[in-house]
Amino acid sequence: MKVKHWFSFFVVLSSILLLTACGSNSGSGGDQSAAPAEDDLGSDTDTGISYVGAATCIGCHEDFSWSSEEVADYLAGAHVIHSDHITQADAADGCLDCHDPIGDGPGLESMIDAANVPADGLAAVGCEACHGAGGDHYGVGPIPMAEPGIAECAACHDELPESHLTYHPEANNIGTNYVASRHYTASVRNEAVCSRCHTDLGGRLYKDVTTNAQLEASVFAVESDEPIQCRTCHNPHNAGGLLFEEVEDHGHVVASGEYATCTSCHMAADAVVATTGVDADGDGDLDTDWNTTETMYHETAYYRLITDTHYDDPATTDTIEGYVVKTLDDRACRDCHDVHAVEEIRADDDSSSFSNTINDQWAKSGHAGTIGTIKLEEAEFYDETLDLNRTIEQTIAIKEAGVTETEGAAWVHYDWDADDRQDCQECHTSTGAMNYLSDPDTYDAANNDFSHLDGWEAGVSSSDQNEMLYCWGCHSDNQGGLRNPGAITRPYTVDDAAVVIPDLGNSNVCVNCHGARGNMDSYEIGDTDAPLTGNPATDMSAYAPGFGGTNVTEAHYLVASATIFQSLTRIGYEYPVVVLDDDNNPVDPYADPSYFAHGSIALNADDPETGSGPCAACHMDTDEGHTFEVVEKDDLGVITGLKSTVCVDCHSGAHGAALVAEDTVIDGVTHTAADAAAFLEEEAEGYHEALALLEAELLAKGLTFTGGYPYFSGADWIDEGTFGAAHNYNYLHHEPGAYAHNRYYAKRLIFDSIDWLQNGSLTGTISIDEAMYPAGAEWFSADLDLNEADRP
Repeated sequence: MKVKHWFSFFVVLSSILLLTACGSNSGSGGDQSAAPAEDDLGSDTDTGISYVGAATCIGCHEDFSWSSEEVADYLAGAHVIHSDHITQADAADGCLDCHDPIGDGPGLESMIDAANVPADGLAAVGCEACHGAGGDHYGVGPIPMAEPGIAECAACHDELPESHLTYHPEANNIGTNYVASRHYTASVRNEAVCSRCHTDLGGRLYKDVTTNAQLEASVFAVESDEPIQCRTCHNPHNAGGLLFEEVEDHGHVVASGEYATCTSCHMAADAVVATTGVDADGDGDLDTDWNTTETMYHETAYYRLITDTHYDDPATTDTIEGYVVKTLDDRACRDCHDVHAVEEIRADDDSSSFSNTINDQWAKSGHAGTIGTIKLEEAEFYDETLDLNRTIEQTIAIKEAGVTETEGAAWVHYDWDADDRQDCQECHTSTGAMNYLSDPDTYDAANNDFSHLDGWEAGVSSSDQNEMLYCWGCHSDNQGGLRNPGAITRPYTVDDAAVVIPDLGNSNVCVNCHGARGNMDSYEIGDTDAPLTGNPATDMSAYAPGFGGTNVTEAHYLVASATIFQSLTRIGYEYPVVVLDDDNNPVDPYADPSYFAHGSIALNADDPETGSGPCAACHMDTDEGHTFEVVEKDDLGVITGLKSTVCVDCHSGAHGAALVAEDTVIDGVTHTAADAAAFLEEEAEGYHEALALLEAELLAKGLTFTGGYPYFSGADWIDEGTFGAAHNYNYLHHEPGAYAHNRYYAKRLIFDSIDWLQNGSLTGTISIDEAMYPAGAEWFSADLDLNEADRP
């Protein structure tokens, strides 16, 4: 592989030593004392040394074997060739303070392709902008800054003008973020072995050291106490270039420059870690097999590796062990990490809690199948139970722990990248989600490219690896930019009209996967594919549930958006209940109450909508927004706290409980977080007990809920009302937050379903045993003496 050519080690070493000499009074070779400087470039205001211009620097350095490559890089890089909208004409706007601070861009025009020279003159970042004025240099005198550092880079690569952020959202505050990052604040280790990754100089000198044997034999102490910084990972002469270019093996690209650069120290995502199977040194744990292990070092410190969390083993198709990195992609790491604001992502050694980065939060979320929690529990088991903390056994166990059907059926259940699952990919893969959200109108699942998954080939073979919903599925950059598709059209209709969920701002990205795949109008019954009639008495005894049968599966799962916007979606089976207003006129029996406002939470009513919208506001306005958890639960699933700080904006205690996340005084009254949690737990218990009663009534009709597709078994559906009741149960069973998303709609659907099953008609009254379903009876405001409840 290219990166393993030892010759490059000596080239880098020689270049650094010679460049250091260039910054002293040592000669740089040749008689350069008469080299002409460009006219009128002025002097450095601090030192008084005159500027000579980049063309003068190149006139010397392009002829030296040790610097000619850097000159070529510079002339091809973004410091010289960047765009045609920054030119010499922009001086009055102040743009050239960073884009051509010396004013020597025009002197380079003859050295680059004419097609790259703007009509109004080339603006370029000259050599002296970073190295300092060269008037005293000319190969024999000092150059102020032989190796520019963070101060020189941050002079321009820090806080950007607002106008730049649209085009460079990830480039703001790079300098500020870096000096607060672990790359800067971590301990500098300049001794042998450690210097390879814990110093700037070692990172460059020993970049081609890739094995433990090479590390132990060839990495020496360095006389530098400078941490990892810009020039460690970036090629400063080719802006945008990195420590490594693309890595090839036998003519095939096997790693992008970004992946190769980051894993130069963080080690490969798929690195093998293995033991010898024996404890030869008698320290109580198994020894590392360095003939097989592919990490350079730290194989016993799982949190220093990425292979424990960034690799899904294709040999275990029923488990997802980690995130699958796009190793060939130019954004292999930046898709999910702000590489300039590096945070430590791990649990403390003596703590059961994660650090609270967005990445940590995501790893605890359903979007990740709670893989972070699974990994942490494995780490704690090896630490606290087996007393094998920081051992290779622990590392291997954590690497092998992963998401199964129990924790993440949405990601594990099927081979989602297979051709026969293309209809599912927009929600069950990051690739499909990214492509759909980027342009719903032109989305074609046949164009989804999963070539980063092991063994996948378009139209030929699927992969035994699976994606979960990664950062880049919803986000367009690592600064929070969203793939916002605007208002979402659902793949179903109501009365033959398209169903469009309104523009919800940032929450638009949630709607497609939480807005249902179908509704009541989607059912096609029997050989004629007839729609439901809307009459619950319609005979359906000729149809039965089961594989190949007629099943209640149209709503799909976790369809909160469809629940909130039920007036548009017709997501539930709605019975023809007669409800009259005060003037005896019939009204919609499922109409939302006049005060229901969940669909307009956190919206600004602008066009396009710029607010957070209900999904993002309620599920993310917490200290752990990317877990998407609104409430805190204990190990038994009991709600113990409210995380969201949005609920109290409306639920302030004036009507019902004050939904506060912490004890709060409102209008002189103290409302406690404990009371808010207790109220929500009562609502949740009532909802789930009401569903349990509905399930019991279906069972009494000979229809058994099976828990998995096709969800019901039984002789036949009896009638449309029973079929509708089963639909409502399956829909709401898989919408566990419906009691909060749209309380009255959920309550009425359950009530009317029970009413039909118990009475064979719509009487407006149901029987509910308070002793068996106490929370359900309370939820329906039942008469406990009669064990009856009236329609809410």
